[in-house]
Amino acid sequence: YGVVQRPTHRNTSWDMAKFEVCAHRFADLSEYGHGVALLNDCKYGYATRGGAMGLSLLRAPKEPDAHCDMGHHSFRYAVFPHTGAFGDGGVVREAYQFNVPLVQLPVDATVAADAAGVMPFFAVAGAPNVVLDAVKRAEDNGSQVVVRLYEAFGGHARARLSTRLRVASAQLTNILEEPTATVKLAAAPGGATAIELEFRPFEIKTVKFSLKA
Repeated sequence: YGVVQRPTHRNTSWDMAKFEVCAHRFADLSEYGHGVALLNDCKYGYATRGGAMGLSLLRAPKEPDAHCDMGHHSFRYAVFPHTGAFGDGGVVREAYQFNVPLVQLPVDATVAADAAGVMPFFAVAGAPNVVLDAVKRAEDNGSQVVVRLYEAFGGHARARLSTRLRVASAQLTNILEEPTATVKLAAAPGGATAIELEFRPFEIKTVKFSLKA
């Protein structure tokens, strides 16, 4: 979760030692007005020097794993040019969509018509820098639903999380899903339920919903 800004030069011995750094889903090289991101779905080693970016696709060390990266590999990567700086260029969204592509399934026309306009089970509004990252069952109670969100750009945010599930109560929890605070529920359009969440830079929030019987 979050991003780290790094120099593109090697002025010090520390910079030289970091010829490659780890990253998940993307690396972005931007200046005022425009930039370019290098996306991938399973590789984690990036190197940037000046205006050139590299992505390590295979490795061949003999220690500690003598068989590292041997065998067949399947991976995807893409170049994503964008206008605006990193936060305005849609890089995080594009990287997510690249890693979790839309699944298309043939359905009957009546099913498609019924689905049109249906509100998703969960939606985030009011803060483009807040990402809804995970939805899962609670570890200790199968009738509860856990939603995890985070602030992606390094700024403060106030987001509205809404759901069309029949919610009885909502709690903030720590990463172990242990309750830390109760969240006030509010009515939302379309019969949905919503909560307001405030984020600090790169903050992760976990919300546990208890559903009505």
